[in-house]
Amino acid sequence: MNSTPPFNCPICDSRLDGNVIAWEPSAQGKVGIQKCATCGLHMTYPRFAEPQGEYLGTTLERWEAKYGAIERGERLHDRHKNYLEETAIIGQYLPNGRLLDVGCNAGWLMGYLQKTGRYDLEGVEPSPILASIARRRLGVTIHQSYLDELTERDNAYDGLMATDVIEHILPEKINEFVSNIHRVLKPNGYVFIKTPNVLFTALKSDLVSRLPEMGKRFMLRGRDVWDAKEHVIHWDSKNLARIFTAHQLEPVTFLVPYPVETTNSPLGARIARQMIYQTARRLPAAGGVPSITQDIFFIARKKM
Repeated sequence: MNSTPPFNCPICDSRLDGNVIAWEPSAQGKVGIQKCATCGLHMTYPRFAEPQGEYLGTTLERWEAKYGAIERGERLHDRHKNYLEETAIIGQYLPNGRLLDVGCNAGWLMGYLQKTGRYDLEGVEPSPILASIARRRLGVTIHQSYLDELTERDNAYDGLMATDVIEHILPEKINEFVSNIHRVLKPNGYVFIKTPNVLFTALKSDLVSRLPEMGKRFMLRGRDVWDAKEHVIHWDSKNLARIFTAHQLEPVTFLVPYPVETTNSPLGARIARQMIYQTARRLPAAGGVPSITQDIFFIARKKM
């Protein structure tokens, strides 16, 4: 298996040496994690030919089985607290205006924002099934496309959100993606990004490798710590700031977001997430988030 990527590092343009620092198994096979020796960006390679195939291949039946009870109001979404927090953060920086949700899925976050009555909302979602569900649920414009296909939306939006999206963009396409964020934002427009923190992921991966089998069952829902079957680029605060700055999007702040409370996670994992979150909120972090932060919430602003 050739592990040397056919592209350079998208952050520093260094030639990647093909050194795989971790292999991650999955039902489809195994994938590798590489780290740029120059800037420290982590990328998945070798990777699957269609890392986002699970999303794009979603069927209405599978979606209804997983989310139908939430849509009917029979239970709250696992990310209910996260969506409340993200709505509040966006409101602090952008109290009203035209908002674009990139990778909007079925429009969950948009639904929370819609309830405030303060935003003109649009979404971008490449999955035909998810795009149609979001339209039905919210009654707003959902573009069944990728961001680069919005060719008539230059300088159109006061804000853009992409939560749990940027880790899915191929390394060789990431600069184009960030450039398109700049293109569609109005001057002084805000971009809101949430993504896993690779420094925490790497630490977790190292700790998991040392756990006995009983400890792994107590702490882990699955063994795909990196989630590398679909996450193809892995971010820390430094490299997020660097790539957005390169595209004239000025970093505003980094925040420690509330962890996702996945209900089917083992008890040990749920307890550990809360302990880590409370600790991370109290730790100083100059120009980023503490390394133990599980996710990064990043805000940047388009320069005039």
